[in-house]
Amino acid sequence: MNFKKIELADAGILQPFLIGTNELTCELSFVNLLLWQPLYNNCYCIEDGILYLKSYDDNIVTYSLPFGDLKTGFEEIAKHSGTPYPDIWAQEGPRFQKFKELYGEYYDIYESRNEFDYIYNSLDLINLSGKKYHSKRNHISSFSKQFDWHYEDITTNNIDLVKECAKIWYKQNSARMDDELKTEMHGVDIMINNMQTLNIKGGAIVIDNKVVAFTLGSPINEKIYNIHIEKALEGFETAYTVINREFAARNLNDYKYINREDDLGIEGLRKSKLSYKPEIILPKYICTKKENI
Repeated sequence: MNFKKIELADAGILQPFLIGTNELTCELSFVNLLLWQPLYNNCYCIEDGILYLKSYDDNIVTYSLPFGDLKTGFEEIAKHSGTPYPDIWAQEGPRFQKFKELYGEYYDIYESRNEFDYIYNSLDLINLSGKKYHSKRNHISSFSKQFDWHYEDITTNNIDLVKECAKIWYKQNSARMDDELKTEMHGVDIMINNMQTLNIKGGAIVIDNKVVAFTLGSPINEKIYNIHIEKALEGFETAYTVINREFAARNLNDYKYINREDDLGIEGLRKSKLSYKPEIILPKYICTKKENI
């Protein structure tokens, strides 16, 4: 098996495999695999019609469940890794259920709570109806009273303003700049500069010809949309609620679900994601060989 790193040119090759699973996790977004490649060394291999993904960090190699015949694919992974039960990174879904049926007795399976996906009913985020979204409607009302704003889809006409907003946001947050945030910043550049190739859509909140908040996303498959990035500048924090609703209302009516990814174990981010009342909190797992096997 000859693995190669995931690159922009691989979009057309990998997306049919990823979309075909019809699963809900953001891990199946080609955009995510590409953007986080520098940090997690995401690689792929295709043999006999089966797609294999692996990642490695600090010399720890993990394999995704194969895309195609799972039993055949798992046997090939075992041969490649040199162990009959290699470490597996998995997400809740049909492939994981099949994996447990075939190999569950040989593995210890641990939940990775910080990486769980927050998945919302699209109509909930579009309409913000009912008592549970009362505070969100108040945030939007307050923002509208304070600022004369409008929404714009991201196009070639305003792309430079969005780039400037991103530049300012990362400068404002430079004190906490680590490898993860650096990778994210580079990923924003990739998305903005390759929107058509990556099937990216975006939206912006504009005040006095200045973008103060923006978001970028792409479809995981026909029923679920992935929000990759959402940023609002200091002094305009309530714009997070505004851009969330506006982008969904104008672009995501055709999707049943919206995946807003994980919370990284950050308390404030977890609280925020829970406040939007997710319909599904999708588990992810690290699977390691049982010691007595």
